[in-house]
Amino acid sequence: MRRSPLPALGFLLLLGSAVLSVPAGHEPHVVTTRVWHLGNDATPEWPEAPLEPDGTSIEVDFEGRAFEGEGTLVLSQRHVNDAWHVEINGTRVATLSRGSEFVERSYALPAGVIRDGTNRFRLIGDVPTDDITVGDVRWFEVSFRELYDLVPVVVRVRDPAGEPLPARVTFTDLDDSPVELFYAQELHAAVRRGVAYTSDGVAELELPAGRYRVFALRGTEWSLARAEFSAEKPGASVELELTRELDTTGFVAADTHVHTLTYSGHGDASVEERLVTLAGEGVELAVATDHNHNTDYRPLQASMGLGRWFTPVTGNEVTTPIGHFNAFPLDPADEVPPFELTDVAAIVAGIRERGAKAVILNHPRWPDHEKGPHGVLRLDPYSGDWVGSWVASYDAMELINSQTEEREPMLLFRDWFALLNRGERVVGVGSSDSHTVGGVVGQGRTYVRSSTDDPAGIDVDECAENIARGRSSVSMGIFADLRLEGRSVLGETLSCAGALPGGLSLRVAAPSWVRPREVTLFANGLPIVKRMLDDMPALENPGPVDLALELDPRLPWPKHDFWLVAVVLGDGVGGAFWPQLNDYTLAATNPVHFDVDGDGVCASPRAQAEALVERHGVDLGNVRSLLEEVDSAVAVQLLLRLRRAAQEEAEREARELGAAYAERHPWLGAWAEARNEP
Repeated sequence: MRRSPLPALGFLLLLGSAVLSVPAGHEPHVVTTRVWHLGNDATPEWPEAPLEPDGTSIEVDFEGRAFEGEGTLVLSQRHVNDAWHVEINGTRVATLSRGSEFVERSYALPAGVIRDGTNRFRLIGDVPTDDITVGDVRWFEVSFRELYDLVPVVVRVRDPAGEPLPARVTFTDLDDSPVELFYAQELHAAVRRGVAYTSDGVAELELPAGRYRVFALRGTEWSLARAEFSAEKPGASVELELTRELDTTGFVAADTHVHTLTYSGHGDASVEERLVTLAGEGVELAVATDHNHNTDYRPLQASMGLGRWFTPVTGNEVTTPIGHFNAFPLDPADEVPPFELTDVAAIVAGIRERGAKAVILNHPRWPDHEKGPHGVLRLDPYSGDWVGSWVASYDAMELINSQTEEREPMLLFRDWFALLNRGERVVGVGSSDSHTVGGVVGQGRTYVRSSTDDPAGIDVDECAENIARGRSSVSMGIFADLRLEGRSVLGETLSCAGALPGGLSLRVAAPSWVRPREVTLFANGLPIVKRMLDDMPALENPGPVDLALELDPRLPWPKHDFWLVAVVLGDGVGGAFWPQLNDYTLAATNPVHFDVDGDGVCASPRAQAEALVERHGVDLGNVRSLLEEVDSAVAVQLLLRLRRAAQEEAEREARELGAAYAERHPWLGAWAEARNEP
């Protein structure tokens, strides 16, 4: 069974693998020249191996000789999605790095594993139905260092005061392609091809001699540092400085969707590596959400000395047959929430019984637009109606999931706007859903109102409640906030009877390596103003962006209660230093609700339509006149109410006719009686 490709996984930090051409001048010893096809499916598109599988493992004997020191094993492989282990003479020497292309890879060969005479090479998989090709196996009596002429490299990342900073350090060739990294420091690093996270500001590793580019980042709020250098013996040293470019005082950066290989069982980031990446990306509130597992980072965080950089939260991605729900905070010693149920109300109730203060519907259109929860429900993006017994009893839904491909940035927003117009108080969040070291944790994030800016002292209950109430904004590279007289009002209800309040503004901020391009204000989901930012002086210089856009009270606001959301779209960043699945950046506020009629509440478009019908009836003439007075969101709800009234009337008349003709048509009588049952 072939699966979709996963990001590459480097095996041991000190005994890595490489996609490199073996230099001339070193004599190989051949294990086998054959290429096998392992798995359970025919693969006509793979010409290097047989069409049908050869089996599910490899065992081959070869002649060798003992030698001193470390050696190097080289083989060709394709489409490795699961764990395949290489053994020589019963000793596990490597786990194949994951990847989809047909490539030659090299693996460090521990000293003493090759013996004089006959040796045995063996390859076995944890999932033997994973179709792969592998073969053309050779070994060299020289180490990685000697075979590839490796040079020690040290990169130090500092702030302007000279203090070391955790960071993501990316290495590329001069064509900006990621390069293989070797012999990385193990304790304070998380390393894959081209990327080395450091939690202590120092990345120590080795590279083949040559010229390279290096980049340092630590999340959205910081600058990007870069340099070009030559790796030459005896070694190379690079100093990079990062500066804080976004002031997010009063907010903390949260990632509400984070995984580990250790507890989720897939991806490639061990729990230790995950903590290093969280520190390196400037995630301040880190919610552990392994599948159906209450993961607690705190003991390991303390032992690794990472307590100052973020506050961990025990959570769980409650993975059910009908959808995935992130829940937090939870007790790591408690039973996991029920995950085998198929009723959303029961699922959410079970989660809340475990103490969760925030429940989030994850990736509502995953695995694709039709098979995700919103697709199965056939959610109407105009009215918010759906098919079936679904109940939106959760607090939030993901609007940005940076590890889920979504080419259309506004698709989930249209779903969300429809739910808000229906009257569902579901707020929006951003997250990464990172399962790997290379998949940027915190790329999608949520900026949450917080009474402290100390990453180590965040009040978890306060932030969970603020997430549930929409006192937050969604971010992927850009920060946005709606303010009244300089104070954030996200998630609040503002009274504006007679006139809109003055002093409303939208703050848009981004680091120097991100460029916001347009702002759209949505009232009840309808775009009432769109502003291109290209003419703003702040975007003409290469530095960070920080704009305060005043909201004109004379804009075409609705004359009745409404909610307001701002969405900011920007250019994609791309590049190996911040790889993206989706080629755009984005920020969005959570709704600010406006009570126009002064009754103390902000009624949804559906509630307003119901109130209008209650006062004026559902006569077609009355509805015609009401349509002249309301916005399009309320108009849709009015027509739905008119349709329901017509259906109810037709249903009543049908039941009466069925009862009247029951003697002549017994089936009609039975049908009418059944329709009258509750």
